[in-house]
Amino acid sequence: MVELRKSTVSEDDYGPLDAGWDARLECIRLSDNPYAINNWKYYEWEKGWKLADDTVVDAPELPGSQ
Repeated sequence: MVELRKSTVSEDDYGPLDAGWDARLECIRLSDNPYAINNWKYYEWEKGWKLADDTVVDAPELPGSQ
């Protein structure tokens, strides 16, 4: 399994993209983005989530998806 970025990236370098990546691996839905849509972090988080979804072959199934 792919490690979470919060385990491999220093706290100073960990950003919204990394948080989005980790969220996807923790089975958090894209629609559960914690940032407001008018915040630049929203788009970075979303980018990280989608990157993990597209990249990680053995990413866990999201609840409710069959």
